[in-house]
Amino acid sequence: MATIHREFDIGASPDAAWAKLRQVGEINRLIDFLGEVTVDGDRRSCALGDQGSLEELIVTVDDGRKRLVYAIQKSPFELDFHSASMQVVEGEGAGGRFLWTTDVKPDAAAGPLADAIDHAVESFQQNLSA
Repeated sequence: MATIHREFDIGASPDAAWAKLRQVGEINRLIDFLGEVTVDGDRRSCALGDQGSLEELIVTVDDGRKRLVYAIQKSPFELDFHSASMQVVEGEGAGGRFLWTTDVKPDAAAGPLADAIDHAVESFQQNLSA
């Protein structure tokens, strides 16, 4: 199983960033390539434009740790397994630090998924700091 880990600074405080991240139905406001998002209980669906959609299980929304865990259950990509956590922690100075760890199988899926994650990182840095 491959692991993709990204850690980056954000211009917002951890509390301000978490207030946005914990709104699981509004992830498309933080990641610019996501279209319409719907939530039904612990299930989230995210449109990917002409590529289809992601069907996700929201595993944990942990306010104490400012940590969100989700798993992609169905996607247009060839994934056997996907689980990810996003967490906002104290950074240096006034801003926070964003930790994003994704485990994926098969290993061959890690390259294309890492590219998408890197694009999302740019969106997070801009939209969490706004």
